[in-house]
Amino acid sequence: MTMTNSENKGPLAVDVVIPVHAERPEALEATLSACVKQTRPFSRIFVVDDGSPVPVCLPDWTQSFPQICLLRLPQNVGISAARNAGIALSDTPLLACINTEVLPDPDWLVTCVRYLSTRAGVCACYTRLVPQNPKRLLTIWRMRFFETKFGEQSGPTPFAPGHAVLFRKEAVLVVGGYDPRLRLHHEDSDICHRMKAIGWETHYIAESRSISIQADSLEQLCKKELRERGWYSQTGGSLSRLFVSLCKLTFIRVGRNVVKGRFHLLPVDAAIWITTLCIALSCKLRSAER
Repeated sequence: MTMTNSENKGPLAVDVVIPVHAERPEALEATLSACVKQTRPFSRIFVVDDGSPVPVCLPDWTQSFPQICLLRLPQNVGISAARNAGIALSDTPLLACINTEVLPDPDWLVTCVRYLSTRAGVCACYTRLVPQNPKRLLTIWRMRFFETKFGEQSGPTPFAPGHAVLFRKEAVLVVGGYDPRLRLHHEDSDICHRMKAIGWETHYIAESRSISIQADSLEQLCKKELRERGWYSQTGGSLSRLFVSLCKLTFIRVGRNVVKGRFHLLPVDAAIWITTLCIALSCKLRSAER
């Protein structure tokens, strides 16, 4: 069964929104390349430059693909508002949101569309995410502690991680899109929870996959750790509260790693804890000097 447009009996069109803010140009190029290589093509590909310090430039080869559109926002508004800007330009019944540094397999779109076509109550679906370099220590740590766990059975889940998701556009519009107040994270769980509140389901699909080409660094993981603890700016919050929170979390992670015999992750646990606290302290000192 294939979802079709009742007016022209053709397959339903699908647009995709790719928000970008200061990501590596080669990462954006790789994501665009993966999108144009889908066995079921996207109608339009909206690249939204969310006020990057150096304006985003599309690769030269994209000139051969008129469906690729670049939208530049005058200032950084966060990933939620950037996605909403692209969504506002789309007029297709189905809509994908894919992050830079994520490469959907060629069958990703056709797999997701096929899944939604047989499940009227599902408004969003996603597939597993696998790292390009699964043996890198920092990547192993990220996939263990920061990313969703993916099973072998398809079915309902609380929310779809924002890496690569296919939505029914009507559901996105009914809930008012992404919450622009969520500038950095938790926007993916928030929109799915609001959809669930009005009767829609979000499902995981065990078939197909997306590949993460995120270049994991200690600083990058520590900044994400700070965001997870609610530390969003240089002023941040209470250092003492952050210290207690990180100590508890690190103790739990170390304990799990020891019990599971993951001793190779213990140095990363320690490095994340120390570096995260150092970044937070540095932010506080710079703020105090102003």
